Amino acid sequence: MKINYNNKTFKVAGDSDEVTHFKYFQKGDIVWGEYEGGGVTKGSLIAKVDNDNTLHMHYQHLNAKMEFKLGKCVSFPKLLNDGRIELFEKYESVNTEVVSKGEITLIEVL
Repeated sequence: MKINYNNKTFKVAGDSDEVTHFKYFQKGDIVWGEYEGGGVTKGSLIAKVDNDNTLHMHYQHLNAKMEFKLGKCVSFPKLLNDGRIELFEKYESVNTEVVSKGEITLIEVL
């Protein structure tokens, strides 16, 4: 089943309201979005969607210290029983002296 990411809002999984929130848009196999909060002042992303709904994206943002962060990310979707989308993401920042890698989970906000 093809996932439609258009007009979907996600947040970093957790109970806090002080997390990063994402707004996604989609046209065909291209997804783009904006994000902010949780230490991110303003960010944007662009991705292509694979046949299995995986997102391959590049991102950029300014953090709370006004430092640029650039990177790439692979986002693996899972449909939850309540119909929401969960995204397990593996990211890698590429513009820092030491390459930082990590994983986060996003959950759709209804």
